[in-house]
Amino acid sequence: MTSLVEQIVRCPTKSAWGCSPKFVNLRDLYVGKKEAPIGDLEKERRLNLNTQVSLDNITITAYIQSKWLQSLKDLVENNIAITMKLATTDRFEAYTQDVGRVVLLMQYDKIKGQAFNARPFRLEFNPNKLRPVDKSILGTIIAYLEDISISRADLAFDLFELDCSNFILEKKGKGVATKEFRSKDDKLETKYLGASRSEKQIRLYNKKLEQLSSGTESEKQFASQFKNWWRLEFQLRNRAVDEIFTVINEIIFKPNNFENLTLESQIYLSAMLHDKSTWRRVHRNTRSKYKKMLDTYQTSEIDYLAEMKNLLKERREKLETELAFYAGKFVGQ
Repeated sequence: MTSLVEQIVRCPTKSAWGCSPKFVNLRDLYVGKKEAPIGDLEKERRLNLNTQVSLDNITITAYIQSKWLQSLKDLVENNIAITMKLATTDRFEAYTQDVGRVVLLMQYDKIKGQAFNARPFRLEFNPNKLRPVDKSILGTIIAYLEDISISRADLAFDLFELDCSNFILEKKGKGVATKEFRSKDDKLETKYLGASRSEKQIRLYNKKLEQLSSGTESEKQFASQFKNWWRLEFQLRNRAVDEIFTVINEIIFKPNNFENLTLESQIYLSAMLHDKSTWRRVHRNTRSKYKKMLDTYQTSEIDYLAEMKNLLKERREKLETELAFYAGKFVGQ
């Protein structure tokens, strides 16, 4: 019985490996999935990597303390920074905005909360976009709330001057839904691990490209100063929010560079990364072997994931304090 490698070498390109009249160029098909050696200049640039970690989108739900309900309503109705979209006795929706974009969204629906036995008040915001006026309003509102739950929290790593278009992003263990978007020249622009409505979704995307295409003028100006700006983002919902400081341990993140491995190993690894239907036909013992290799093989002089974990460890106390504030832990202290 021929091995998978022999099948690939012999097999033409149509359907599940075959059947066109010419042989496959293995380097173009797999190894040629844009793996490039890292030169000295690139090494030097990456050693000077500027990485930041922050909390991104936050959603909290809560009950409003009965004694403060009228005060909260007065705040959203009378504060000049707040726009009221809807207001009834038992329901309102309001927001602050900057350059035409919602910054702090406030929603209250008493009837819906009672019907679904759920917290009736909801706040959505991105901490990175809060202005002083938004922070003041947020702090006031949090003091009016009780039984606060953080139902969504995003942890974002901004990777400046690092081209991640040739990076591997995979989940350890059991596979999840995966989606990729690539440019016309087959360079990665966005990759998703996990469904958008699942409790965990991980995203890697070209942040500079996003900002230049849909950002404000100031955001475009900021993004333009970098040759590369990528973001690795962990979106956590409900129970998974508790894993915000450990979820990074569930991924593989490294440059796609296996040139020093045998051709057979390169083919198996490339099948795992780029052809899931073929990969499922591989024996489970072989899959296990190459999954371990993908996780442990060092593809560059810099362990980027380890550096990100170290950064998160350094900033964890500050981020925990920030989350605790949003959860109302410091009210009255």
